[in-house]
Amino acid sequence: MSNARAEQLLNRAGISFEPEPKWIKEGQKPDFYCKGKKPFWCEVKTLERPEDSEKLSRAFRDLRDRTANIEQTGQGIAYVHDDFSERDAKSVVQLLKRGLKRFEDGDSPDVIVALVPRSPNRKQFVRFSVATGRHGAVEFHSCVSLTGIYGSPDSIYADPFEQQVTQYFSFGTERTALAGAFLQPNETFLAAIVVSKHSDRFSLITAASALPAKRLKNPQRIREVLGNANDQFKNGTKYKNIPCLLTIFHDGLDVPDETIIKSALYGNLKFVLPKQRPDKGKLIFDKDGGWTPEKNRTTGAVLYVRNSGQPLLVHNYWARKPFPTGLFECKEVSVLPDGTFQETNFVSRPIIRSLLTRIAGLLGKLWKEDLKR
Repeated sequence: MSNARAEQLLNRAGISFEPEPKWIKEGQKPDFYCKGKKPFWCEVKTLERPEDSEKLSRAFRDLRDRTANIEQTGQGIAYVHDDFSERDAKSVVQLLKRGLKRFEDGDSPDVIVALVPRSPNRKQFVRFSVATGRHGAVEFHSCVSLTGIYGSPDSIYADPFEQQVTQYFSFGTERTALAGAFLQPNETFLAAIVVSKHSDRFSLITAASALPAKRLKNPQRIREVLGNANDQFKNGTKYKNIPCLLTIFHDGLDVPDETIIKSALYGNLKFVLPKQRPDKGKLIFDKDGGWTPEKNRTTGAVLYVRNSGQPLLVHNYWARKPFPTGLFECKEVSVLPDGTFQETNFVSRPIIRSLLTRIAGLLGKLWKEDLKR
């Protein structure tokens, strides 16, 4: 799949290529030998979604399908735990349907939360409403928690914590307690759907993890595929000693921004604070990047494509064979001798040729009209 996307990218840039050349008789083959006046090797890698991200995507698709036919109005955000199961999906959607009916009442809350706590009694339900500062009145519809403690997603917490809240249980009893005694923002839960009022028919717009945010490991993943590709390029350059381009396709919500890509290649950002001149402190790239004067110098550049958007091309300052500029329609990043980054936006040659052809056609048309006059 990624090789097909790379072929489209090369074709769009007007670059002819030969996939996995048969004339490489031994060792690993780069994915493409790119021909022309400026030939180069091209290896293609795809950064797959992390396992937890893939789980989240599956859970979102499942919940979206289960809620597709709900007729009430509102917009929902789902929060799911790594232990999320089909039973949790059924439970939270059942609670959601109960809760959405409250938006039709005269004393309706501002926000509805359908909740499956960490230790649920799925046969019993509880409803309670709390005042919050940011979200207004929030009404919870939850499975009864066997521990008596309920988590709250999306930074929803009682304000004040000391407010008296009455819990209404499906088995007919009521209980009043301080909100902070049983509703705790740091408590984990299996699933929740937070719904805000909206005039349109209900839709689930996104999903997030119910667990604390994890640090993405994109720099490490980029450096790993860079090292693997560099080994393949070393074998390719035995046959043709030409520049080498690593193309990385990365889709999903976890794609890195430009700064992260630079830091993956040139080193993590580090703040240097001189002992005698603290006012002269500055951010620099540390020496742990994928490229150094001693490491991965066979790779001339990385072409990074995020969610099928405009590519970003980053050149290797220490490359043994520098990669040529201007082959692709994209932003290119180079490092200058003083350690600063230089950014240049290039328009590909096919586009330039197309523009020149159109201009020539317009001039020819005007010239013919002048002759008629």
